[in-house]
Amino acid sequence: MIHTFEMMLLIAYYDVQHLFSMYSVNINKYDYFGAAVRQLNSEVKKRFPAYSITWMNCRADGDWHLHLKVDAVKLLNRGEIIEDDYDLIESDIRKFLIRHFGHSDYFDSHTLTRIDYRMDVEMPNPKDRELLFHLLEKYTAKYAYKQKIKWGKDENGNPFKYDTSQYHKCNSTELFIYDKEEERIANGEKIQPYEIGRVRYELRLKNGHLNSMKRNDKGKGRPKKLRSYFSYQLWKAYMEKHVLPIVHRGDYYKITEAEKLIGHSQFSKRKKESLRNFFVMISKGSIDTPKKHMSLPTYRKYLHELESIGINPILIPKNRTDYPNCLKNPFKI
Repeated sequence: MIHTFEMMLLIAYYDVQHLFSMYSVNINKYDYFGAAVRQLNSEVKKRFPAYSITWMNCRADGDWHLHLKVDAVKLLNRGEIIEDDYDLIESDIRKFLIRHFGHSDYFDSHTLTRIDYRMDVEMPNPKDRELLFHLLEKYTAKYAYKQKIKWGKDENGNPFKYDTSQYHKCNSTELFIYDKEEERIANGEKIQPYEIGRVRYELRLKNGHLNSMKRNDKGKGRPKKLRSYFSYQLWKAYMEKHVLPIVHRGDYYKITEAEKLIGHSQFSKRKKESLRNFFVMISKGSIDTPKKHMSLPTYRKYLHELESIGINPILIPKNRTDYPNCLKNPFKI
């Protein structure tokens, strides 16, 4: 349910000084304060791998903001994080604060600035994972302001293509679908037992989105607190709203298998032919291609009709003999 989250803590200046001193980081040795924070974070992570200090900044009144990132998976050392784990996680954060500041009062007034929801699905066959990401190439280029990003940059600024991942982003939310094994290998990191053969659907709610949800006029009046977002029902609602419209329901088929299912459906002969033409348009282009040839209500109706008989609108290429005739959709919610 949860992967990582980030919160902002308001702390006194003397505790900032104590924190640097505790890890023997001399601020005066660095030309830039950011370099000192990075060194501090490096030292913190050696002792507390689940925690990161991403930034610190001074307010006009002399107090400081400390931005603390927590990896819930590393903290509990297991792949599945559920709503009932909230008390365990809050308790560990408070222990972390007590160890560094002698008390945990700073948590009481924390501000949540980002939270990453996730769903890990098991796909043990590497060939199935390869096929999934091949099919994801056909998905929409843009949904709800989220733009599909096909190319990124590595840590050295060199361009690379997302072959085993899909990345959709806007200013307030991001959707990242990726092969967890491949991500670990690419980063030179150890693959954990709960990451073997997993595909991760990760929805990142950034500070701008959390701010809009806090407002009563446009949002839900939802406080920017960890407990407010540590909810299974809220996680489910977010995944249905932000992920399903991109990946769609229904299993993946080659056209011959899809035609059989349509043929056994209750649709009229004319509708069956229309759905087949719908498939062909998508296969020749992408899932956005039919929008150029029909009204948006008709387009949505065809998607709904395919979903009703368990067919995903993206077809497995019929000429790929190395691919199966059917692939179960791993995203089920």
